Amino acid sequence: MFDFSGGQAAAFCLTFAVGAGGYFLFRLLRIPNPALLGSMAATGAMNAMGLYPSFNTRLVAFVSNVAIGVMIGQQIDRTVARRMARAIVPVAIQTAGMLLLSLTCGLVMRLTSNVDLATSLISGAAGGITEMIVFGVSIDAQVSVIAFVQLFRVVVFLALIPYLAIVAEKITGVSRASRGTETAQKTSPAFFAKGDYLKLVPLAFAGGAFAAWLNVPTGAMLGAMFAAGGMALFWGRKYKFNERLRFAAQIGLGLVTGERITPQIAAQLGNLFLPAVAVTLVMLAGSTLLAVLLYKTSDWGLTTCLLCAAPAGLSQIVSFAEDVGADPLTTSVFHTARIVGIVSFYPWIVLPLA
Repeated sequence: MFDFSGGQAAAFCLTFAVGAGGYFLFRLLRIPNPALLGSMAATGAMNAMGLYPSFNTRLVAFVSNVAIGVMIGQQIDRTVARRMARAIVPVAIQTAGMLLLSLTCGLVMRLTSNVDLATSLISGAAGGITEMIVFGVSIDAQVSVIAFVQLFRVVVFLALIPYLAIVAEKITGVSRASRGTETAQKTSPAFFAKGDYLKLVPLAFAGGAFAAWLNVPTGAMLGAMFAAGGMALFWGRKYKFNERLRFAAQIGLGLVTGERITPQIAAQLGNLFLPAVAVTLVMLAGSTLLAVLLYKTSDWGLTTCLLCAAPAGLSQIVSFAEDVGADPLTTSVFHTARIVGIVSFYPWIVLPLA
């Protein structure tokens, strides 16, 4: 499925070292979520200068997503069905809201640039970078424009969300140190023995590979999440996830995002910067309103609501949900529904205009 030769392994190690350097620099500067943002910034700059070496980033993305999925799977317990049932209506409302917001951003893009309507609508859609690029290719839209605007929005939101979470802390008066995540408190469970992890790891990778094979959006992460979480639920035990593995997975996701910041994307900066800013500001305002609506009509914390409504990558968002005190499982449900909803319905709106 994946080719990863010795030369590619050396290229990956070099790029990972650059990403890790970005992580340590951002941590030194006390920038929130340094593993993801630092590695993304360092490798993105490396790629924009044409220095990004060639290696199989699909494999890196797969392994990183599996690791993040296993991390989220820790949240799966006997209350998960009840927790998901109460999310059905909010998820439907949120998905519909993001669909309308995507259309609005597409129109803003069209009005603030000389880009054609179909390309503008795809550029403004909060449906995932890869999915929107693939859709753009299928209708001969301007793929470089789509990639630039989509990536610009994701990078801005990933940079802003930690700060929005800090604002949410001040509004709600709940500190990260005292709350941990916003999931329900549980009694001390029995944990896996060392030998159990020899079964957990291959099961998680198998679940991730199967979901990816079925073309499920972010299937590696979701498949691993349900495989690992289901195993723990069936056995009635919990497993531990080393924090250093989470940082390594976040750095891996940063490398994959950094690969998208190509010299061609950087060249679009002058012509499309202002339209991209306009689209991002509209998306920021709209998603914040959706988050406030969700907060007012549910019992989820404000930080979780902000992440549920954030139009950024599913893997990247849930990878640091725990870092900012949010519920990663609930967040993953909302983002999965958003991506599936937009990918399923958005083409029917854009195709007549292509």
